[in-house]
Parts: sequence; C-alpha cells; structure tokens
Amino acid sequence: MDEQLLEVGQRISSLRKSYGYTQERLAEMADISVQFLIQIEHGRKTMKVATLRRLSAALSVSADYIINGSDRLSENEEINAILSTLSEDNRKQAVKLLAVFADAINKNV
Repeated sequence: MDEQLLEVGQRISSLRKSYGYTQERLAEMADISVQFLIQIEHGRKTMKVATLRRLSAALSVSADYIINGSDRLSENEEINAILSTLSEDNRKQAVKLLAVFADAINKNV
C-alpha cells in the first residue's frame, strides 16, 4: 500500500471525526459515494483534483493540508475554499450575501 495515500486518508478521516461528521455526511458534502470515501480514508484509492477540492472545502482545510499535513486555512482562505465550490453565478450571490451580512454585523457593533 502507498504510504502517502494512507497518510492522506488518515488526515481526511481524522478531520472528519474532529468535525463530528459521519462518512455518509462527508461523502454527501463532497459529492462522492460513501464507498469511495471509505477507500480514500483507507489509502486504497486516489482522487481527482476536483474531489480533493470538494473534500478540502467541506473540511475547511487547504488541499495542501490534506496532501502534506501543513497548517489549516486562514479565515480568508477558508472563505475562498468554500466559494470555490460554487458556480460563478452562485459565487457572485454568496459574495453579495456576505457583504450584506458583514454590513449588518458592523452596524450592530
């Protein structure tokens, strides 16, 4: 078994558990099958970049963290990771909502 795949799978599994997600929930969030997630977590399967991006967004970490074990995302990177999972139109809507939310929060301070 490839040691790097096993380490990647262990990081994903550890993060999933730290968030209290079941394999079913994380698979749903990343739009993959539960069986595929299980195979990734056990180091038996590799994944495409798109899958890695969806998993990293769902777990609020960088792809680099999943691959290499480097630090979690900063707050801005976390927001960007979440936005990157959206279509262009939905991303624009999300940015508008975030701006309205920030404005409302700032007015209440």
